[in-house]
Amino acid sequence: GNFSRSHCLRCAAMGSGLPFGQRTIGPAFVPEESVEGMLFDCDGTLIDTMPLFYHSWVETCAGHGLAISEDQFYSFAGLPLPEIVRRLYRSQKGNEPSDEYVRTFLEKKLEAHRQIESKHVSPKPISCVVQLARHAFERGLPVAIATSSVPEHVTTHLADAGLSDVFSFDKGNVVCSSDVAKGKPAPDIFVEAARRLGVRPERCRAYEDGESGLEAAYRAGCHVIDV
Repeated sequence: GNFSRSHCLRCAAMGSGLPFGQRTIGPAFVPEESVEGMLFDCDGTLIDTMPLFYHSWVETCAGHGLAISEDQFYSFAGLPLPEIVRRLYRSQKGNEPSDEYVRTFLEKKLEAHRQIESKHVSPKPISCVVQLARHAFERGLPVAIATSSVPEHVTTHLADAGLSDVFSFDKGNVVCSSDVAKGKPAPDIFVEAARRLGVRPERCRAYEDGESGLEAAYRAGCHVIDV
């Protein structure tokens, strides 16, 4: 059936046994001693990037004849960036944007975000989730990132958060939506992240904050935790 946080929440039965107020989504639950891998979304899960990203979307939309509200922005959390552009264009223009429009839009958005971040402090790590990732890494449990962000942002944000020793493209444990056939909410990105760790998705815990990412991890068969 259709996925939704409210429909799938099993907080009382399973989530109460997890630290930091983690909430299990859906029926899958992997006990601590059986976890073979931990998969993390990046934006809004490991690092609090979302407020700065919102400003670059507003600025770029304004320059391309579109608009985006804060509610819309957060409802799109986790979707591949080209898909967000297409949804905005479709809903406001009534037809499909050209591939060239999408490409130009995203180039401008990347530049707008660079400018915004150059004027602000780096986005802060979300400490409770970072602690989970680092603890897993230090005890030898495989960890990976599954993100809809672009590699440039991911590399910069991981370095600024002091996480480059845990996750990196060189290590092969960062998967972006451009690495798979279908982005979130399709399960591909979590399936690929688990594959790179050499474990089955069903033996992984996946940490997410966006609806599309929660659905992707759920469909991959992971034990899904809403942070």
